[in-house]
Amino acid sequence: AILEVSETASKEVIEKAYKVLAKKYHPDLQTPENKANAENQMKKINEAYDILSDDAKRKEYDVNLEIKREEERQKREKHNTQVNNNFSGY
Repeated sequence: AILEVSETASKEVIEKAYKVLAKKYHPDLQTPENKANAENQMKKINEAYDILSDDAKRKEYDVNLEIKREEERQKREKHNTQVNNNFSGY
């Protein structure tokens, strides 16, 4: 999301997005009032690029993302079951 690419984006797409965003948010190209925000955004962009451009780090990220999504799905399912059980007596 930070690099504004899909989860299945190729390395080439990721690199191009990184370059576009790095140019857009480079602190040296900002007005003084936007510089702090740009620096913060560049840290996020650099971190995202570092992970997604490295095959091993990207694989680990994808696995962790899938685990997180499964945990969230299970929480929603549990919540929905509880809600349904609470209303089943009415």
